[in-house]
Amino acid sequence: MMRFAIVGAGAIGCALAARLAYAGADVTLVVRDPARAALIAGQGIACREGAVSYVARPRVARTVPDGGVDVLVMAVKAGDLPAVAASLPQGIGPQTLVMPLVNGIPWWLAGAGGETIQAVDPDGILQRRFLPEQVVGSVVYTTATVEGPAAVRVTGSQKLVLGALCPDRTAAVAALAQRLRAYGIGIEVCDTIVDAVWNKVALNLATNPLSVVTGAPLGQLCSDERLQPIVSNILDEAWRVAARYNARPPMTREDMLNRGRAAGAHRTSMLEDYRKGRPLELSAIADAVFELAARVGMDLPVSRAVVDMARFQTMPPVA
Repeated sequence: MMRFAIVGAGAIGCALAARLAYAGADVTLVVRDPARAALIAGQGIACREGAVSYVARPRVARTVPDGGVDVLVMAVKAGDLPAVAASLPQGIGPQTLVMPLVNGIPWWLAGAGGETIQAVDPDGILQRRFLPEQVVGSVVYTTATVEGPAAVRVTGSQKLVLGALCPDRTAAVAALAQRLRAYGIGIEVCDTIVDAVWNKVALNLATNPLSVVTGAPLGQLCSDERLQPIVSNILDEAWRVAARYNARPPMTREDMLNRGRAAGAHRTSMLEDYRKGRPLELSAIADAVFELAARVGMDLPVSRAVVDMARFQTMPPVA
């Protein structure tokens, strides 16, 4: 049996931990807040997944177990990843598959031995800590919302796209995908995971900052006659950058808009952060894209304008 450790008790981390534990997996959820850790350990996680409700009881820990972990899932904000990597025990070594479930540009997109992406890995900690062959490229298409300290709601079902960064790790990723499917997670294995990542990057960039500016949910962003053209322009800008890095879109622009429309009234994670007064995740979702664009001499005027407005929203009022 594969042994999983999930770092991060947000919507995605809790939803995944609940699904795995409910299906009988060996899973440890790392919860750093002691009060919340005690609550989840005592009463489990109440999960509503589509029309099904259940309570799951993953093992709860304050830190990642030292050794004995086959798959380390990092379901935290991209900006928190360097601190997580620096705190990992030595037992998390090359034998452990590492699956980062993050929005925006992942650190590994820089490539093995390449220039680091300063917006997401400023000190190169992530690139040094994790070998490319142990990283599972991952894209999250689960729509989840935290409904309480030990409660989470999933719209529809949980969906992930996975892919190996190195050809010789294809079999290991296929085995992981098979196991996750057996636990009830919808898994697509992609031979060109970089394309799939850029697809989600484009969606994140096109919708998250704009949701902060407008307050609109995903469905409205991708269907309103005033907002949809902005989303479309940003999607196009992101894909022009991706093309310079030899990525090709697996979805058409209309496919991507339809995915947003299907989310209906779901609010982006960035809008949720803004409403709760938390920092916006602009480094991975926007700044990293701008950094990669600048390296190839490109500017993204529509994206920059919307991101600047989103940043302005979080500035303290002028006296």
